[in-house]
Amino acid sequence: MKIKSFLSLALMALGVLSSSAQDPWLHIYYPSAKNFTQYDMNEVLDISFDEEAGTMTVNTEADGAQSISLGAIDRFVIGPNVCRIDIDTDLKTYDETFGYYYEGMPVTEIVSKTVYLDGTMTFNGRGIYEDVVCPVKIRGRGNSTWSHSKKPYRLKFTEKQKLGNIHKAKNLVLLANYLDGSMMKNHAAFAFGKVIGMPFINRSLAVDVYLNGNYKGAYQLTEKVGINNGSVDLSKEDEPNSILFELDTNSADEDEYPSTDSHYGIPIRIKDPDAPEDYAERETWLDYWRSDLEELFDAAATENPTKIFSQCNLETLVKYVMVYDIACNQELNHPKSVYLHKTIGGLWEFGPCWDFDWAYGYQPTYTKGQQGDSWWWNPVTYPDYENPLIGFGSSSNQGGNEFFYALCNNEVFLAKFKEIWDDFYQNKQAEFWAAFDEYAASMTPSAALQAGYRDQYVGWESQVETLRQWIQNRFDYINSDPNYGLWED
Repeated sequence: MKIKSFLSLALMALGVLSSSAQDPWLHIYYPSAKNFTQYDMNEVLDISFDEEAGTMTVNTEADGAQSISLGAIDRFVIGPNVCRIDIDTDLKTYDETFGYYYEGMPVTEIVSKTVYLDGTMTFNGRGIYEDVVCPVKIRGRGNSTWSHSKKPYRLKFTEKQKLGNIHKAKNLVLLANYLDGSMMKNHAAFAFGKVIGMPFINRSLAVDVYLNGNYKGAYQLTEKVGINNGSVDLSKEDEPNSILFELDTNSADEDEYPSTDSHYGIPIRIKDPDAPEDYAERETWLDYWRSDLEELFDAAATENPTKIFSQCNLETLVKYVMVYDIACNQELNHPKSVYLHKTIGGLWEFGPCWDFDWAYGYQPTYTKGQQGDSWWWNPVTYPDYENPLIGFGSSSNQGGNEFFYALCNNEVFLAKFKEIWDDFYQNKQAEFWAAFDEYAASMTPSAALQAGYRDQYVGWESQVETLRQWIQNRFDYINSDPNYGLWED
């Protein structure tokens, strides 16, 4: 009976896929998460089943007939495969001492965050999206994530490229999601932001990445944060009169023209655009924008909502904080990877939302009920989905917590938060979970393949389910908490 059901499933899947543009693949999953086999159905000559022997034989042009015991497998699925990105670079090796690449052995890893390596990118859309082959420059990226064995990458093209569902752009990012065994945390935040109408939310595409033929892992392709049509998409008229700042205790000192606000000591970095080259023009430009941003910090320091929301957009601030709240992304407290932008004559707008792997209960900085002198990864006496987004303690004077508490702890903010939250909780949860499930399903073959290479991704499906339950618990807690999980009284 099991073999007949396998066969029926295969025939049905083949019938569906043969009428679509998708390239069908045979994915074979085993009880051991480290075992996974897949075949391109375009290269399969035939599949036969021996009911008496309990076997399936897959016959391919390259490898001939391969017999598989149906009793040894968990399931097999005939369906689309995850998109694939191949980066083929020049045969050069990076010299860390002198900071350049030289002719040598084939590159097996990108080892610099500052020096680009030239190459060719081949994007295989698997029959779902258009294939793309183009020149590319690649380098490393990230802060803490750069120190891990699975590296995040930055891709730079000579012309704007359209890869899958991602916005057409000259610069894209490959997120490694090394700390995230579910590989869903960043996407979940993006999906929530889209559902509540947060502007300039990133898109996600699951991809398998190969560097010079070497498998690098399952990655999340997404847009690079910046003022461009793939991220902060402004009109041609507004773009020359706009700026995007990053508030970040890690990367602000990397800026060519770093600064710090006078109230909270928050490091400030110019993300986009580049400062003018002419010295006098540059100094005028820097003075203007620094002074303008300082007015927002001045307003926050008054804790007066009239003054605060004469400087920044109330609705986008609420939605921005809400995205962080549902993930309990306490990076706001430092802050790290916090973006805000403005066009001359307008208001400060928070966003885009970015960097959600250190969230959803992962090593929380602040825990519920321990807000005094105790902080930083304390034993959790409450479920971690009940932790406050914004925390305080004697060692927590990092600036971000005080800044966001000043912006948000007022009746105007909380009334708007309640309005948007109630609409989501009562009417839009199903839309969020549909987007969550769709992305999880799309990356299943990629996650199964990666589990054979990296132990932290073994049991990927259970990690997705754990994240799902955590998020639902967080939704319910925010809905019942008088402060919406933002802080403790």
